[in-house]
Amino acid sequence: MPVVARCIQILSGIVAVSRSPLILLAVCLIGRGLVQGQESSEPPAKANAAPQGEPAAAQPAQENQEVQPADQGCMKKITEQQTLTRKIRAINNPVARIPDKQYLEIRRGVAAGIQSGADGAADLENLNLYLSYRLFQATRSEFTANPDNARNLFNEIDREIRSAGSQAGNAQRTKTYRQKYCDAVLAVAKKMFDNNLDARSVAIHVIKELYINKTPAGLTENHSESMAALLGILKDPEQPDSVKVTTAAAVLYVLSNTSVIPQEQDSISDVIAAELDRPCLEVGYQMNLVDALFAITRARKSVGAANTTVMRTFVKLVDERTRPLQVRCHAAYGIGQGAYDAKIDFDPLTWKVANLTLEASVFFNQAPGNPAWQQCGTDLFFAYRHADKNGLAKTPPMLPQGMLNRAPTSVPVKESGELVFKIAVPLITNRAKIPQGDQVALKKWIDDNKALAAKAWE
Repeated sequence: MPVVARCIQILSGIVAVSRSPLILLAVCLIGRGLVQGQESSEPPAKANAAPQGEPAAAQPAQENQEVQPADQGCMKKITEQQTLTRKIRAINNPVARIPDKQYLEIRRGVAAGIQSGADGAADLENLNLYLSYRLFQATRSEFTANPDNARNLFNEIDREIRSAGSQAGNAQRTKTYRQKYCDAVLAVAKKMFDNNLDARSVAIHVIKELYINKTPAGLTENHSESMAALLGILKDPEQPDSVKVTTAAAVLYVLSNTSVIPQEQDSISDVIAAELDRPCLEVGYQMNLVDALFAITRARKSVGAANTTVMRTFVKLVDERTRPLQVRCHAAYGIGQGAYDAKIDFDPLTWKVANLTLEASVFFNQAPGNPAWQQCGTDLFFAYRHADKNGLAKTPPMLPQGMLNRAPTSVPVKESGELVFKIAVPLITNRAKIPQGDQVALKKWIDDNKALAAKAWE
């Protein structure tokens, strides 16, 4: 079993593992004319979209699918990851905490102090004891054996995080206290980073919720120290990928729900790029890392040379033919949806995506029906198109969405986009092989525009 499979349930409590049901629905709405031109007029999303209000049941199975032959040279590293995961899952090292009687004696006072912003030395010491008692429960196997225990703990901590300092008196006192409170939570949670798998996951879930301030402009200021701790996990070679996949989802959650300063976004981009450079990562983990890059809103480095950040990573992934196709398709989506600016030339980028699309069509015709193809087709489709009318807004670095909108006067983007759609839609419907004529037409366009291969895109 892949090491990421154990984490699907945990991830579902942090962010969606896959956006494919929503995106496929968007395909149904936007590309309906294209879809109806295929063998069946049934919208492609209908067969796999979850019933309204329910999660997509097929998502965990999709994590185990591969749309091209696996790299046999990676089997050793994957086996090592599985062994490491089993090893940390079996850790039985409950962390010491105060006796129940002492906890009951301080509980009410600490809870009141959290709301009022009590930050005296004795208050903070009792806060540490109080947090340790609650969080260290997750280092005990009998506690985590019941999913309701962890769920209830999450709910209690989440409510507490939101209310911390709410009665401190004024905005500055609230912010000052919240910094101290978040520092205290992080200090306790970090002690669980080398405990069992469940304990690490609980710690990651808790610290991803930490934030310092809600500004008058409506921004939520993240707790920078917690982000640094999450990045530390991603950089730690001793942490297994089964922990890192949860961490990558937590990074995405923070980026999506708080205001992260440019320098931190630079660090996130660099750490994720370095992690993606590691060989033999499982597909599910790579997809989560790419997902996190979608939430970076900086097109270029904020300090030093003004190099592109996420776009360089997306392009590199698209170019790497040894990389799993699902990941490369996801990176192509990033080219059309991620952070960019006017200095980026999409002509050579569309040539790269066209090559990837042709390659995907060859593998698809060898094994149509694999559920992983739908995500790949959706990603290729939205490399060129917007998901809704909001995606047409002309406000870089995130909008507009899709290369057709980002480079509306580009002839290469327009020509290749039309040819890519003829392959992307069959991938989404995932029934019959792609007609050879459509492959030949795309191949001819690629050959006719080979000069774009040598053209700089940034």
